[in-house]
Amino acid sequence: MDSMETTELETPRTALLLTRDLAAPRALVFKAWTQPEHIVRWWGCAETGDVKFTNDLRVGGEFSAVMKLSNGQTHRIFGVYCKIEAPERLVFTWSWDNGEGFKGGETLVTVTLEETATGTKLTLRHESFASEDDCQAHGEGWGASLERLGDFVATL
Repeated sequence: MDSMETTELETPRTALLLTRDLAAPRALVFKAWTQPEHIVRWWGCAETGDVKFTNDLRVGGEFSAVMKLSNGQTHRIFGVYCKIEAPERLVFTWSWDNGEGFKGGETLVTVTLEETATGTKLTLRHESFASEDDCQAHGEGWGASLERLGDFVATL
């Protein structure tokens, strides 16, 4: 699998920066991030089973991902697209609830896609977490998602 780097950005750590080199063209990786039929194939943490994803891909449009975990718990991720610069950048808000009354505060995700000689360098910045624990948990979830994304785009 391609390399992934995690970088600490702030102390206390309330922002996450992940990079991944993907063996796929940037336009294809952008499609994998923006088309629901592709997103459901790679989105979610390591315990994610079934994913339902809907979006209105325009600035101000909303998205929603409902993930059923292997333990039966359901998590819902939702947000609004702030910037869409195809095929190089997506910026969106991110909020979630775990179906049991817990709601995470709104954070911001920026995904940047850069063409390379071997495919695409993906950089994901997720910022404004309320705590280091929230940041770490999302780092684990995004790590699993990006691992699956790399596998998925390599098959297209």
